[in-house]
Amino acid sequence: MEIRVQLYSILREKLPAEAKGSAVWQLEDGATLAELLADLGIERRVVVSVNDVQEPDLSRPLSDGDEVKIFASISGG
Repeated sequence: MEIRVQLYSILREKLPAEAKGSAVWQLEDGATLAELLADLGIERRVVVSVNDVQEPDLSRPLSDGDEVKIFASISGG
């Protein structure tokens, strides 16, 4: 299946510079958000939205054509 992925801020480095943080990613049917993050090599805490809805559950299965936006988690103190 194909997933549209958009990476923001420092996460853009996970894709080639010419991609400008955006790519179409191939995954096995039934793959989860956690599997997508692993495929992309993202090991840090992130905020994820699927089809413009924030999704805290990384075990959520993805569907062909989903649009996933991944943001670096920001914390302060």
